[in-house]
Amino acid sequence: MSERQVRDEVITFLLAGHGTTAMALCWTWYLLSQHPAVEDRLRQELKSVLAGGTPRFEDLPRLEYTARVVRESMRLYPPVWAFGRTAIHDCEIGGYPIPKGAEVVACQWTTHRDRRFFEDPEKFDPDRWQSPRAQKLPKFAYFPFGGGERMCIGASFATTEAILVLATIAQKFRLRLLPGHPIVPAPGLTLSPKYGIEMRVEPLWMMTRASERTERVWMEK
Repeated sequence: MSERQVRDEVITFLLAGHGTTAMALCWTWYLLSQHPAVEDRLRQELKSVLAGGTPRFEDLPRLEYTARVVRESMRLYPPVWAFGRTAIHDCEIGGYPIPKGAEVVACQWTTHRDRRFFEDPEKFDPDRWQSPRAQKLPKFAYFPFGGGERMCIGASFATTEAILVLATIAQKFRLRLLPGHPIVPAPGLTLSPKYGIEMRVEPLWMMTRASERTERVWMEK
């Protein structure tokens, strides 16, 4: 590659792991706020693995459940919800003739919720990625970063970033969706929430102190 191409690839690498990761984390926090049991289990892993320390790249192999939470979030709300490819020659897909030069659109949102590939597809279930069925998925049943030779160059960077950021924040804060706030996916360049995601940030140390005070009052009574 020329120096310019190397530069362009690096810029793409960084940008691809920025805005899309932000959207992935937004949807992840929304899903966690709606599934407290999953959030509790996530926090248990973080406490066991990190013991209050800052997560590092070396911790990734042990943050198994955290990684499954991110993966499941991107299944339900893929930051890139569809992408196109240009046919380089005449072909046929599913009985439909595709002429050379035609644009073919692959939609992650639809495929990731297809019952042929995912049992109870609307359910937020990080454990589905631990089951043997996950190992038997067709190659492109799950493709939040695209696939093939043109797969997103920032895929590994973005995934690593999402896991570490989630682990860092979840150790110290709990986020709760504000009552009545509408959540409407808005497909654009990325899949973003049409009205944003307004949440209340609750420091865990304050919750712990409040719990301790309640317990102390109960014991005194």
